[in-house]
Amino acid sequence: MYRKKKQLEWWGLFNSDVSTSIELIKTAIKSSIVKFYPFANNFHPKVIYFENYGLYIGSINMTKNGLYNNVEAGVFIEENEISKEMKNEVQSFFNFLREKSIPISIDDINALDEYIEEIKNDESEIERKKSNINELFDEKFQHLFLIKAGVTDYENTRIDTENKRKLIFLQEWRETQNYISIVHNEILKIYNKLSWINENADPKIVTDQLLQSYYYDFVLKGKEEGKSIVKVNESYEKNRRDPLYAVEKAMDWWQNEYIPDEQTIFIWGRENKEILYKIKERDITYEEFHKVFSQNYAAVNHARQIKNKFFKLPEDFKTNLAGRTELFTKWLYEQKSSEKLNINSVLRYVLFEDTISLEERIYNTLNNKIYRIERLGRSIIGELIGWCRTDITHIRNNRVNKALRCFGYDVRLFSE
Repeated sequence: MYRKKKQLEWWGLFNSDVSTSIELIKTAIKSSIVKFYPFANNFHPKVIYFENYGLYIGSINMTKNGLYNNVEAGVFIEENEISKEMKNEVQSFFNFLREKSIPISIDDINALDEYIEEIKNDESEIERKKSNINELFDEKFQHLFLIKAGVTDYENTRIDTENKRKLIFLQEWRETQNYISIVHNEILKIYNKLSWINENADPKIVTDQLLQSYYYDFVLKGKEEGKSIVKVNESYEKNRRDPLYAVEKAMDWWQNEYIPDEQTIFIWGRENKEILYKIKERDITYEEFHKVFSQNYAAVNHARQIKNKFFKLPEDFKTNLAGRTELFTKWLYEQKSSEKLNINSVLRYVLFEDTISLEERIYNTLNNKIYRIERLGRSIIGELIGWCRTDITHIRNNRVNKALRCFGYDVRLFSE
């Protein structure tokens, strides 16, 4: 698999007994070609589909004992023996699993290490740990598990449209953040070799700027962004078999040719974080709000696209980009959700309500009437949380999506 860079989707049991090797899970998380979907309980199938080669169904667990020592039973059906109906059933089975699971990501590695550390045998606490071990596991990993006990017929199990929409969003957002984390970790390997780096640079802001530069300067090479989709898809097709190789090639380019955007990395990164953290304790003023949003690439780009009619201005009204940004930020600062939450309350929720997973907060801010504010879209929110919460996430906007897709990662563009 690794030699030929074949993509692997892997569903496996993962519970408080640490039923699947932690080191194996870590290897999968860090890989650009493996997705591991954990199931805590109620999971026992041994079905392996080798696309264009054949299908295995049997009793074997993917363990050393299962593969080499145990007496097991199973059947392998070659591809040319699989009927269209059989293939549809197999695809339906895997689609069901995909709909009912969330891939584990790099963000979960620290939780894995903490969990293993906490359950190490300590004779003075062994009984207490035995009684608390399941609760500890749930505390750290319950965000990964969606399927419940009692599912007896997957073809008759349906989730309503809204829940399915939410699940797809949570899966996609976590998966894309994992791709950014893979690129980020590769950048950290050369981080100290970048001569322009200093103590004022946040590594995650650096990662964002390198991604943006890769998209604009390496892929587009100065061509109009309006023609970018063709270039993005060409790059995706070229690199999708081995995204990590494309990332490694980008490292060479960044080390030798990248010119840093010092204002964004060293000034905006600090300013935006300082202002947004004030929301935790108080509402920020319009002046503070405007400063952050005028340094938000997605917000500025959106302001440029809004028609004069929206602001009740004459059709022939003209102003520069700074003027259009001010029109947009003045309008947005005054907006409220349908449940009367103002922009400060909504930002306070999405940035700091850490009792709820970050991707769920983002989903709610985009879709739940309690929090949704018109024109506060995915790219704008993805940037805001990335500037502010570098402790838990990365900046994500549509240009980040395009850069990742250029590397060969199957990332959905916001414009799709």
